[in-house]
Amino acid sequence: MNVFGLVLAGGLASRLGGDKAMRLVNGQTLLAHALAILSPLCEALGVSTGTRTLPLPPAVQAVPDLEPFVMQGPLSGLYAGLKASRAADAETMLVLACDLPNVSMPLLQRLLRELVGYDVVFCEHAGLPEPLVCALRVQPMLKAVESSLAAGSLRVVPLWKNSRCRLLHDFDLAEFAPLEKTFANINTPEDLAREQ
Repeated sequence: MNVFGLVLAGGLASRLGGDKAMRLVNGQTLLAHALAILSPLCEALGVSTGTRTLPLPPAVQAVPDLEPFVMQGPLSGLYAGLKASRAADAETMLVLACDLPNVSMPLLQRLLRELVGYDVVFCEHAGLPEPLVCALRVQPMLKAVESSLAAGSLRVVPLWKNSRCRLLHDFDLAEFAPLEKTFANINTPEDLAREQ
């Protein structure tokens, strides 16, 4: 399976004062941590940068938003990532939002294993979806994301659920407990302090 790994880092992070991807947790930027988790599972890596420029390692591709779908939320980054995946001849895209420092490589491996027979796999914890930790089949999901953006429908969860979807619930994810820590994301200075 040829896998393209995408770190979503294109948001404005206004609640955190901007530049979320470059914030340090335990001496490592959130971006570097996400890339390190994805790297062993992927043949190529990219970072969804939105409209910004981020300092990236030489082997990592910058994936800016593409016209006409610029700054349309996470779907813009997913669309650009799927296009980059297709250009890299990847059949699968593995996605990790940069603000989830406790997601583990074994969890991402599980998403890839569960993708057999589906077009998208993502998790739900305590009834709340985690759509930006997911595995996608590039060809069908590129069409689905492009159609959704063209229609002005920017919500990720309904799009995933209306696709050939495998949703992993708490009982599927018991080995990754405590899940409230696994899926704890960083949106505020208080969240950042909690992870130090």
